[in-house]
Amino acid sequence: MEEEREIAPVTEAVHLSFSEQRQPVLRGERRHYLLARGDQLAFAAEVVRFGFAPDDFALDVERIRGISAPASGGATFAVRVENIHNGRTATYLGGPGRAWVAEFLVGLTAGDFGQP
Repeated sequence: MEEEREIAPVTEAVHLSFSEQRQPVLRGERRHYLLARGDQLAFAAEVVRFGFAPDDFALDVERIRGISAPASGGATFAVRVENIHNGRTATYLGGPGRAWVAEFLVGLTAGDFGQP
């Protein structure tokens, strides 16, 4: 005989709202290159995990000119990340096979963008 039982969640759900008030500010050539939604969500998840808010940062996205068919792992755009409260910035290369959010995380955890 099977017994039904309710399983309680171990942790609370994490809600990453990407409302207009809580997203990073997108600047630059966003009409020419839209940052992938997955990258935006990964970026937001990491900054929240380390005590920042997504809107603490501005992202300048710039397409790298002269690249028509990049080789695997080639950069097709650059993302300049700025902490809008202290002005600290860093630039990361993105594109197929590149993980700019992971590179950003290394800088974030090293304190390159200051404290939350």
